[in-house]
Amino acid sequence: MKSIINTVLLPLLFLMLFNSCGEKTVAQSYQHATIKFTGEFPNPFELSMEDLKSMPQSEVPGKDKDEKIHRFQGVFLIDLLKKGGLEFGTGLKGKNQAQYLLVEAADGYKVIFSLPEIDPEFSGKQIIVAHSRDGIALEEGVGPFRFVVPEEKLHARWIREVVAIKLIKVE
Repeated sequence: MKSIINTVLLPLLFLMLFNSCGEKTVAQSYQHATIKFTGEFPNPFELSMEDLKSMPQSEVPGKDKDEKIHRFQGVFLIDLLKKGGLEFGTGLKGKNQAQYLLVEAADGYKVIFSLPEIDPEFSGKQIIVAHSRDGIALEEGVGPFRFVVPEEKLHARWIREVVAIKLIKVE
């Protein structure tokens, strides 16, 4: 009996403990997740989940890929861009209209948004950087940060696992 424990059970127990040490729960991995705001922002910054949740929260309805209407919670993208020093409304004119955001996901997927289409005074869009859907944190593979663009029929720019937002100026 002692030899079975030494040859089978102890190595198996060690392997199980060793493998579980490196695993993180979704909550743990989200705790350290950030979005980097880089490029031509007057005030580049990095945003953590704690930072996002400390800002005024908003909620928007949107039809997700499951064809059901869900409620997404987070912060309006325009408010995050203002934190980076951008001007909107009457301040978004001339050369400032020739700027765009290159948004990147953890897997390298990228999408583009022009500044005028983000400004509700120009487009009426309400783009949100969501952290929750129906009051539940976004699941792994979708969050921790996701763009939700309710007005768009296709979900190509509902980018998941957002890690970076780069402001680019066209010269």
